[in-house]
Amino acid sequence: MSDLKQRKEDFVSGLTGGSIEEINCVTSVAICAYFCWNLINSTTSNAQVSHIIDFLLNWGGLLLSITTYSDSPLRLHLFILVPSVIYWLGTRSSASAVHQGRSKNSRLRDPSKAEQREFELVKRPFITAYRGSMMVVTVLAILAVDFQIFPRRFAKVETWGSSLMDLGVGSFVFSNGLVSSRVLFKAKQSGQKPNFAQKLVGAIKSSGSILVLGLLRLYFVKNLEYQEHVTEYGVHWNFFITLALLPLAMIPLDAIIEYVPRVLVALAMSTVYDFFMIFKERFLSFLIDSPRNSLINANREGIFSFVGYCSIFLWGQTTGFYTLGSDVTKNNLYIASISPVTQVRKLSGWDKLTSKRPLSGLLIWSFLSMSAAQIVFAWHPFNISRRFANFPYVIWVVSYNTGALTLYCLVDTLFGNQPSREKISPALEALNSNGLFLFLLANISTGLINMTIPTIDMSPTWSFLILLAYASFLASVAAIMLKRGLSIKL
Repeated sequence: MSDLKQRKEDFVSGLTGGSIEEINCVTSVAICAYFCWNLINSTTSNAQVSHIIDFLLNWGGLLLSITTYSDSPLRLHLFILVPSVIYWLGTRSSASAVHQGRSKNSRLRDPSKAEQREFELVKRPFITAYRGSMMVVTVLAILAVDFQIFPRRFAKVETWGSSLMDLGVGSFVFSNGLVSSRVLFKAKQSGQKPNFAQKLVGAIKSSGSILVLGLLRLYFVKNLEYQEHVTEYGVHWNFFITLALLPLAMIPLDAIIEYVPRVLVALAMSTVYDFFMIFKERFLSFLIDSPRNSLINANREGIFSFVGYCSIFLWGQTTGFYTLGSDVTKNNLYIASISPVTQVRKLSGWDKLTSKRPLSGLLIWSFLSMSAAQIVFAWHPFNISRRFANFPYVIWVVSYNTGALTLYCLVDTLFGNQPSREKISPALEALNSNGLFLFLLANISTGLINMTIPTIDMSPTWSFLILLAYASFLASVAAIMLKRGLSIKL
């Protein structure tokens, strides 16, 4: 047992990752699947067939992209796209009347039309699809990484480099930041300004259960001979603890954020942290080589990378400011505004420049973040490091996620998708509705599978079948919970 544990730890240690271009190509299968789902959904009326196709596209496609077709993702794009287009061409004439009726009803219910003047929070299909697809990749990867069918270049790197799983961790934080901006909007709508004690109680309620999960994971890892990778977060730290502390970390930042845009605070945090890494050799030596002889030393990766994750979280919140509202609000590119521009008597040139609809805002921030990423990658003395969440890592995560959201938003624009439940993939909606619970269930399932099956020794065929069964189980649980209206908030 101890020998198998050591082999599994060696299997995920000392890795250097792969190229960003390949990661983009592999993960873009999710966007291709979302496009094809919309294409097929525009013509089909058979709910059972639709659910089957939904699973095959949004779960099966991503599973294939990180395993069997990891070396040829472009071929997988064609295998998904071509049958979908053929199906659409063969059925579009018979379903055009039904689709037109649906579109008309959607327009009638659309809360984002210009005549609606009061600000509201809306549920946009492209955000649900983005978050759902990100969750699919995450829950698949945390188990697939223990099988040889999952390429080592996709697993988390040791210190320097980029990988699919490194991107997934940051994307999870970015996504949480995006949806957390809803709380900021609701506070502004209520007109009430909570004091420090109220903020603290709210943050504890928000993060308490996740912190318990982190401590439980620590207990089981230490007591069940489960493999662990110390340089990932440290001896005692884990990703649940990082997630749990993010709401608490926002409280002391509120005093600054009230006067300074979040994006500037995020940049300041990342650059100051990187200044010490670049110009203070003792600090970098401490991060890499220091003996783990104290609580801080033992968990230095989790403690110091937390600065970078806070920065990513703030970037996510900024993205929510211009994507979650029903109408364009004043300066929504960088602040949580609830003042629709249609109600502002006089707008300055700056106001017009920084008040945008979701697609325009995403295009602007995608261009800016991608340009910044190219400059950072070219001139920064260090490579991307998820282990320390340095500035190259932060700007990579931000540029990738804003770019992905832009593509999802373009799909919605192409199909005329407006905020309505019928325009959302049931498989992705189900994951989105109980994200943290299903993430916990995926972690538990991964642990049970690892303790009962020698995953590292499984053949490619058996590995894929086990992963497919695991995906089917999680998708079924999510679908049942969605159908019965069950929502478990952790």
